[in-house]
Amino acid sequence: MPSAEILSIGTELLLGHVLDTNSQFLARELAGLGIDCFFRSTVGDNKVRIKDAALAALSRADILITSGGLGPTADDLTTECLAELFEAPLDFDETVFAKIEKFFIASRFPMPESNRKQALRPRGADILPNNNGTAPGIIWQLDESTLSKFAIPGKGKVILTFPGVPQELYAMWNETAKPFLQNYFSGKKIWSCQLKHFGIGESALAQKYAHLLDLANPTVAPYAGFGECRLTVTAKGATEEEAKTIAKPVIDEILQTSADHCYGFDDETLESVVGKLLLAQKKTLAVAESCTGGLVSQRLTDISGSSAYIKLNLITYSNEAKMDMLQVPESILVEHGAVSAQCAEAMAKGILKLAKSDIGLSITGVAGPDGGTEEKPVGLVYIGLATRNAYRDSHLNLPSHLSRANIRQRAASAALNMVRLFLLENT
Repeated sequence: MPSAEILSIGTELLLGHVLDTNSQFLARELAGLGIDCFFRSTVGDNKVRIKDAALAALSRADILITSGGLGPTADDLTTECLAELFEAPLDFDETVFAKIEKFFIASRFPMPESNRKQALRPRGADILPNNNGTAPGIIWQLDESTLSKFAIPGKGKVILTFPGVPQELYAMWNETAKPFLQNYFSGKKIWSCQLKHFGIGESALAQKYAHLLDLANPTVAPYAGFGECRLTVTAKGATEEEAKTIAKPVIDEILQTSADHCYGFDDETLESVVGKLLLAQKKTLAVAESCTGGLVSQRLTDISGSSAYIKLNLITYSNEAKMDMLQVPESILVEHGAVSAQCAEAMAKGILKLAKSDIGLSITGVAGPDGGTEEKPVGLVYIGLATRNAYRDSHLNLPSHLSRANIRQRAASAALNMVRLFLLENT
């Protein structure tokens, strides 16, 4: 199996001024292609250290992917360093330069002379196009004779360079780099699928599918983040259809075993799945939020076409708003408090009645970092779901050390998942 190493370039990364989300994206994408990534490193804008880091990476991996250092300024050194490292002259690419000029003309800004350097590429390297900016990358295939001069093992290596701007990198990856890597090593097609899970932890998921994690083709890898988990199944075949056929028995087993824990595939989200179920069942939803401050509503309405099933969303943060808008009895707030199962029930039934929807969803809790008590600690959240004929609720005891944003995100996901499970029962 081929391996890759990611090298992030930029002093601002080392100083902590910029968060390196590019490496996270690339590592996730490489895993989806079935390409191992054993090392990730970061280096500042220094020629000697960039060259040393590139040589070390190429001695360990088949693919070197760099991010950053392709801009027009003097401290953008990636292309220059790689050319010097492998003793390749820098050629001026007229086609690339014309594209850079066109970019500035469209932007109605004069082009600085310094941008000319972005049209330079090492002789023997191909351009990795950037259709969203002025910094193209390169795809440089190094043969065994070139590598042997530098005591780098292997019959062939490949270098791919990207700018540091995330949106530009993502587009360049999807448009050019990903298809290139899918065919580079064996000519085989690589197909992958993410099976997204909620309500089960990464360790439990890995234990459940331990017998699948050592497979060679397809491979199965667990990942976790933001309270959700996913299993990535990757297969190789002579064609994409063959790869899908190889992966299918494993995917079928996961779907059958995971049951309702698996909520979707690839780019699907809890909110998009809930939206599809609401549309399919011709049902409407109304939401009353307190501790999440509108996050559930935002996620639901981020989906295009959600106006077809969202009736009304309210942020009833204060007790007064709960009483005035949702008709939550004052006695409940006095006796049980706003963070209680009783309040969640009154909120859900109140928004159901006010919106005249098919489903009323409520969420109330302590998001922190302040406001928690021994009886009601930070991370305690109540969720209510009401229909005209039924009511159900649930509560969360999230770890109090989590950030306010993390608690709200996890609580919102739990609320959306509650709606999903309810709709699945009624399918």
